[in-house]
Amino acid sequence: MKNLSLRARLKMSAAALFAFAAALCVFLSSCGYASTLDWAVDFIQRYYYLDVSEEAVREAGLENLSGNVLDIYSGYYTAEESEAVDASNAGRRSGIGVSYQFVPEGAFSGGSGVYIVSVLGNSPAWHAGLRGGTFVEEAVTSDGTVFKIESNEDFSSFIEDRADGENFTLVTDRGSYEMSRAQYTMSYCYMATAQTEWSIDYSSSGGLTVAERASSDYSFLPEGAAYISLSQFYGNAVEETEELMKVFNQNGFTSLILDLRNNGGGYVDVMRGLTYIFTANSPGYSSVAMYAEYKDGSRYNFAVDTGSPKESLLPEGVEMTLLANNGTASASEALIGALLSAGTVSFSDVFVSDFSQSYLNFSGTAQKNARTYGKGIMQSTFTYKTGESLKLTVARIFWPDGTCIHDVGIGVAQGATAVGAEWSKTYPDAELERAVQLAYASAAA
Repeated sequence: MKNLSLRARLKMSAAALFAFAAALCVFLSSCGYASTLDWAVDFIQRYYYLDVSEEAVREAGLENLSGNVLDIYSGYYTAEESEAVDASNAGRRSGIGVSYQFVPEGAFSGGSGVYIVSVLGNSPAWHAGLRGGTFVEEAVTSDGTVFKIESNEDFSSFIEDRADGENFTLVTDRGSYEMSRAQYTMSYCYMATAQTEWSIDYSSSGGLTVAERASSDYSFLPEGAAYISLSQFYGNAVEETEELMKVFNQNGFTSLILDLRNNGGGYVDVMRGLTYIFTANSPGYSSVAMYAEYKDGSRYNFAVDTGSPKESLLPEGVEMTLLANNGTASASEALIGALLSAGTVSFSDVFVSDFSQSYLNFSGTAQKNARTYGKGIMQSTFTYKTGESLKLTVARIFWPDGTCIHDVGIGVAQGATAVGAEWSKTYPDAELERAVQLAYASAAA
């Protein structure tokens, strides 16, 4: 879109372009505002899905909108913050590619200290072999200097103080991993069987390749079963899934375990593409992936994106199992809804994490246990001529069958199966193994 005097670059964060985007751009190109606040007031009143007074917005100020005047999913971004969010959502990252949290002694039987929750695909940490479910004990620089890691601050300071390309080693309860900070393109998909794993790599020029290697990490998977993990709905997640599904079909796998645990969603365009891959051959296939209802009562259908090649589609009759937890939200919940609506899966095929009381106490998520998060609303991001932006909740979203799971989620109350989980992520993945045992024992019966 051209740089107009006021451009409305609508970026989807579990959202999508308004049906009237073209008309909106024409309108915006002829308008001017005295300040960013004036612009924000106008857009909030026009497009935020609930009524908010001008006085409330002005009194709060731009920096205090989120969780105050607006819901926690909406808010204001400076130009720098908006640019950083754009880069991150496109998959462009910097660092080593881990998320982590400090676990105090006694909270978790698996250990205490700085816990690696997840490792981003194609990141330096991923290529070094580090995986989620690991405690970092110390870090060692290339000259042998040892740093004890006893807090989140210890870990973040050590990583931030390293220059790109400077080698160091993380010593963990599972071993030592050498890596360095770098700029990289994140990958979102991973596939494994009992003997093999396939990951997505990117070259320095941005080219996508599928890397295959022998692995026994998922040796408990039944013969003919493949496991695919989808971490977020950003970047090239559709293209990556297409490549893995080509491998799935070339090998003639007969069942699929799709892992959406801790997938907080992302772009609706990604959800639309994934919906086609997994439902095109389903008995109840619908051309509508989801629909939205806006503030003015209008409805817009988001069509399934049929661009995926036929060799990437889930074959008819392949059994699918879904994994989710209370971190599964928004667009990933919408994908589950599309799969349920199409008959690709039934509620009994959905396995949700039933967390230990120690984890629920630690995370404060007891109210959402044994279910998905329950986010049935969508946001669009509007960018002002200065580069500042507003992310606003603009509509409620519904599955093709008319279901809205906002503040409800998908869980045992709807017929999903609970699976015991000690923590958000463990190594090895005991929760996944239990889910597989339950799913395939049920199928055999």
